[in-house]
Amino acid sequence: MKTRFLLSGIMFFYIIILGCSGQESQVKFDFGSVENNTYTNSYFNFKMSLPTDWTLQSHEETEDIMKEGRKLVAGDDKNLESAIKAAEINTAHLLVIYQYEMGAAVDYNPSLMLIAENLKNAPGIKTGADYLFHARKLLSQSQIQYDHLDEKFEQIDINGMIFYLMNTNINYLGYDIKQKYYSTIYKDFSLNMIISYVYDEQKTELEQSINSMMFEL
Repeated sequence: MKTRFLLSGIMFFYIIILGCSGQESQVKFDFGSVENNTYTNSYFNFKMSLPTDWTLQSHEETEDIMKEGRKLVAGDDKNLESAIKAAEINTAHLLVIYQYEMGAAVDYNPSLMLIAENLKNAPGIKTGADYLFHARKLLSQSQIQYDHLDEKFEQIDINGMIFYLMNTNINYLGYDIKQKYYSTIYKDFSLNMIISYVYDEQKTELEQSINSMMFEL
C-alpha cells in the first residue's frame, strides 16, 4: 500500500512559522553530495558518515514523497495545507536516505533526513528548541495522531555543535514507529535531522551517523 511506504519515513516536518507566507524565494546554497558513504555540505561546513548500502533518494523522488506527506498531514484541512505549502518556499531537503529501496518487502523501512529552513523572516527563532516548539505544534495539529510528542527538548552536543532533541512516537499498522528530531540554528537557517525507526538495531545505526557529524566552525 502506497501510504504504508510513505509512512515508513513519516516525513511530516513542515514547520509553520508565523508570517512565513510571502517570503523571498529560497536562498541558493549547496545541497550537499554523497561519496563513499559520506555526506558533505560546503554551505553548512559539515560532514557525516552514512550507513553502508542505504538507498539515497534523488531530489525528484524526495519532492514526490513530500507532496504525498503534505496530503497525509493536512487531510481535508485546506488552511493547514496552504500553510504547509507556504512554509515549503523556504525549506530545502538536503538529504533523504532509506535502509531499503522504496517498496522493498520489509516490515519497516527506517530513514534519515536532513532539512534546512531559511529563518530570515523569523528572528524570534534563536535556538533549535524554539524551532522544535513550532514543529511540535504543527505535528499536534496534523491529521496524524501521535502517541507521544516531547514537551521539553533535550540539549545535545554533537561534536561541538549544540542541537535540541524531540522524541516522537506513533503506532501505525501495528508498528511502534519512533522518530528523533534534532535541530540547531546556523547561518540564519534551522538545520534539522530526523531519524525514523522501529527496532533498536535501526536506532543504533542511525545514531552512529548522527554522532559522526563534524562541523568546521
